[in-house]
Amino acid sequence: MNKTTSYPIVGIGFSAGGIEALQTFLANLPDPTGASFVIIPHLSAQNESQLDKVLKRYTHLQIHWITDHVIPQPECAYLLPPGKQLDFQAEAFLLKPRLAEQKINHMIDLGFAALAQAFQRRVIGIVLSGMGNDGLTGARAIEQQGGIVLVQNPETAQFQSMPKSIISHDHPDMVATPKELAGILIRMF
Repeated sequence: MNKTTSYPIVGIGFSAGGIEALQTFLANLPDPTGASFVIIPHLSAQNESQLDKVLKRYTHLQIHWITDHVIPQPECAYLLPPGKQLDFQAEAFLLKPRLAEQKINHMIDLGFAALAQAFQRRVIGIVLSGMGNDGLTGARAIEQQGGIVLVQNPETAQFQSMPKSIISHDHPDMVATPKELAGILIRMF
């Protein structure tokens, strides 16, 4: 496989209560970051989202909805569209439809696993506020490829079960507030 990028790829997963945490995280990133960001939210498959417009107020990063055949670039944040599942062909985005029978949302697990497969040790996965345990299997996939996993401190999360699931069943590299995670992340580059 021909690798064309060398900068870090940061995957961020969240569900309930995670938008505020994500806003705080993005607002505390320095300019420039030297990294590309792939944001995997739990969005309703049936509704259009305004998440791109909301996030633009909190960051210097260029915000884009993911489209096929685009290679993630530094200083950009890419949002997984509603009703889609993330995959890659080499290092380019490749969207798949989210299957109707997928009642429980595991887009973070699937997205993190796809990131780990495409970018291996350059992936840093971040799990923010959310309900359930989505992200646990994906975090393990990132670690198996030599990547790093960061988790929002559950005490600062509006919904604690996603961060707690990773802390309880895995060994994340760091647990911190969203503001602290931004600083920790940049010191890793």
